[in-house]
Amino acid sequence: MTSPTRSSDVLHDAAVELIAESGLGALTIGGVAERAGVSRATAYREFGDKDGLLAAIGRGEVVKMITAAYTELDLFAPPARIVHAVTLFALGYLRKHAAFGYIRDHEPAWLINVAITHGKSELNLVETVAALAAPLIAARADDALALTPVQAAEVVVRIVLSHVLLAHSNLSDEQVAATATRAVVLDPEA
Repeated sequence: MTSPTRSSDVLHDAAVELIAESGLGALTIGGVAERAGVSRATAYREFGDKDGLLAAIGRGEVVKMITAAYTELDLFAPPARIVHAVTLFALGYLRKHAAFGYIRDHEPAWLINVAITHGKSELNLVETVAALAAPLIAARADDALALTPVQAAEVVVRIVLSHVLLAHSNLSDEQVAATATRAVVLDPEA
């Protein structure tokens, strides 16, 4: 599709609201257009079809999360503190995200599908978030990482997703973040 327009932003927000209320299965282009106060033709022009809409929503929500992380985290902290903070941030962000919560609780197959399948040329959810989060993870010194920045980010993403997808855990968020840090930083105590 083309670059985002004001209509696509309004449609995106309307779609996220509808997903939070009734999920992806019930989402329609017509319903999104109605909620956004635009014509169906505008919605189809912006996204093509439901798959195009879902792809745009996925990309947009990942970018929103990464943008929020960049504005909320101290990127000048030591690498271990950055990884710890990124993990805690992602856990909290996803738990508060109403649309993600609805899908997790009522339509988990959608999450599993986007997390593990590859489109024709698009990365899956884990790879996409890891690629965008890698600069966060390596903000100070990627030589402090036990893995490449993208690999380290992928480990953190996988840890976060496994904990937000399952409602109950014997681990606190602090323990999850400490585990992620030990997994990707050479000297987590530094």
